[in-house]
Amino acid sequence: MAKTDVLAIASPGSRALKNAKYERYCRLRASAQPRIPAYREVGWHSKRDDDAYANACRLERRSEIRDRIAYLSRQAEDLIAEKRQRIEEQLWAIAEGNIQDFFETHETVQRDHTGQPITTTKINENTGEMEPAVSTELRVRPKLLTDLPPDLAKLIEDVQVDNRGRLIPKLYSKVQANKELRAMLNLGAKSDASDVSKLSDQELISTLAQQAKELGIDIKLDYTFHLPKKDEGDSG
Repeated sequence: MAKTDVLAIASPGSRALKNAKYERYCRLRASAQPRIPAYREVGWHSKRDDDAYANACRLERRSEIRDRIAYLSRQAEDLIAEKRQRIEEQLWAIAEGNIQDFFETHETVQRDHTGQPITTTKINENTGEMEPAVSTELRVRPKLLTDLPPDLAKLIEDVQVDNRGRLIPKLYSKVQANKELRAMLNLGAKSDASDVSKLSDQELISTLAQQAKELGIDIKLDYTFHLPKKDEGDSG
């Protein structure tokens, strides 16, 4: 692709401004800094706040300033979204992690309560005679940390040493990860949008009247429907 083509498709405001003060001002504004403090932090001086605000507004009416601020603001939002995605992915990995991935089976010599190997007998395949043999058993041990792939290693919060000198991995809390995921995704939050039970009588009447007006319906609403019905035998 030719250089001119690249320049043609570049997003407005994607290039840093040559004027250092203009660039600094745009970055401050993109980071949600108000106009007056941003204007003064760059190095422009105005005794009155009104003058600083007016000058800042005048500056932002320039297309290159406006485009640069808009571009930097979008970049900041993209970075926030990217960081949020990485955090969410990590929380999901913790919540769905399998403890079995951190351990392995191995064959070891079976020993008695004194620590001595337990022997048994077995048939020699070559001679067909019985001969003594050391008894073995399968046991579970933690995998070496250096053998774990990065996606599993980052799920380990801490390691503890057991009485055999082995490093036992302690994983991040699934309960905490689930709690943070629910908060991040707003799961379980109750919506009050359609809960009319929380409206006062006046608010309910006003809401119904507005909806009727929008539908072109002519109705009369008052508070009489709240009054208890009189008994037929009640003479009042």
